[in-house]
Amino acid sequence: MRYGEPSKGFQVAAGCVWIVVDVALIGWLLFRYGMTGWSDSYDDPVNAPAAPAEARRAAWIVLGTAVVSGGFLLLRHYWVTGVLQVLVLGAGAGMFAFFAARG
Repeated sequence: MRYGEPSKGFQVAAGCVWIVVDVALIGWLLFRYGMTGWSDSYDDPVNAPAAPAEARRAAWIVLGTAVVSGGFLLLRHYWVTGVLQVLVLGAGAGMFAFFAARG
């Protein structure tokens, strides 16, 4: 451990806090996607479904959050937390991109 670099224990603790925030963000966006899909089922068939657009929006939000927060943590030498942030949010962005492509 170099001077000024956070300890591994502190990085793991910060990672646990960030994983809760990540799960809450992905859960809220997944709830929004589900509610939009549910309301699409009551809409006229002539109107385009809104759920794929909501999934695309969620994918961009999660991907942007992964880049900004994960990049900041890696810049501050929080290696464990930064990599965890990028992996979890990257998987969430991939999930929403899959939902958007599925239509």
